[in-house]
Amino acid sequence: MVLLLSLLERPTAESKAIDMTKMEIGFAKPRPAQFRNLGMVLYGAGLNMQKALAEHVQTNGKPDQILILEHNPVYTLGRSAVRTDIHQSDEFLAENGIEVHQTDRGGQVTYHGPGQVVVYPICNLKEDRQSVGRFVRGLEQAMINTARDFDVDAGRLDGHPGAWVNTGRGPEKIGALGVHLSRWVSTHGIAFNLDPCMDHFGWITPCGIPDKGVCSLRSILGNGCPSREEVEKSLAKHLSEILALDPAPAASPSESISAIVWRRGLDGPEILMMLHCPSDGVWWSSFTGMVEDGEMPEAAAIRETQEECGLTGKIQPLDFKHTFWMDPRLEKISSDEPQFCTENCFHIEIAPDALVSLNPMKHSEYRWCALEAAMRLTAWESSKTALKKLMRYLTG
Repeated sequence: MVLLLSLLERPTAESKAIDMTKMEIGFAKPRPAQFRNLGMVLYGAGLNMQKALAEHVQTNGKPDQILILEHNPVYTLGRSAVRTDIHQSDEFLAENGIEVHQTDRGGQVTYHGPGQVVVYPICNLKEDRQSVGRFVRGLEQAMINTARDFDVDAGRLDGHPGAWVNTGRGPEKIGALGVHLSRWVSTHGIAFNLDPCMDHFGWITPCGIPDKGVCSLRSILGNGCPSREEVEKSLAKHLSEILALDPAPAASPSESISAIVWRRGLDGPEILMMLHCPSDGVWWSSFTGMVEDGEMPEAAAIRETQEECGLTGKIQPLDFKHTFWMDPRLEKISSDEPQFCTENCFHIEIAPDALVSLNPMKHSEYRWCALEAAMRLTAWESSKTALKKLMRYLTG
């Protein structure tokens, strides 16, 4: 079953908040849920994460999964969206680092990016929870209550899902909502505007509504804007209360590194790409490895580079740290509990005449590649993102 928000029963209320006692919101019977604060998650990785966790939640006795995160800059097209709701060309979006993704959620076009708190409640709505309206209104109310925690008077707007604020410019959306339902398990969710780049909303028709704006806690409160941690805690609290979610223990993500090794060649920067041995799956990549207990990520990157190819050089962070779901088919994980990993990304410049000495247990061959060639060899979205960041660093 796919939920299209335009087909939902609408609350008949003005943009001011509605008294929760006058309508059915949320649920009464508790259900266990694991709340996971994941930090930055690339949007494509987030889609894979949601699909895997929806299958996990389908299993009887497995707790719901509440993912709290933020995304790289993306425009997402819901099932009712049209490309003309994005007002810029593909070339313009690429130059400004914004991706476009088609999704299976309801609704039209929306924006995700840094400074926005995204929550994906992957919830089993079977049995006594089979009420889409209660679930959706519960998500709305959690955003409304969160805004109120910081003295922002949010509410509902008749005919338009989400959380709205009456500003001097008229009604503006502070929290967007779009969900997908399959076999009574929800994916997608809510996006609450803490301090995103507001210019990015101006390049689309947000949610297909041309005559209403978008706001954020920062645009309303200015320097009084709360921290991300405060907003995440508030949203988690209200979601837990309204959806009757009983927090269950959840392991923190493990930690890993990736390191792009490069040198200055005659025709420009050259990237060291290595071919993994068949025992690990055959693909080209830069260096990756796990952070050991008590080890700092930078030290792990230096250690992995020395162990895998015998190289040392000047290491710098790439200003890119992200979390992903670990696919048990690729990572050889035996546990049936979801596993996550946070990867810290670096780049290391080595001397042009440094000699590569591969660890034959890890890699079978290597190549020095121009940036564009390295991008073509790279299979993973996160590695491509790291390479793009290195490109911007090297080209100023």
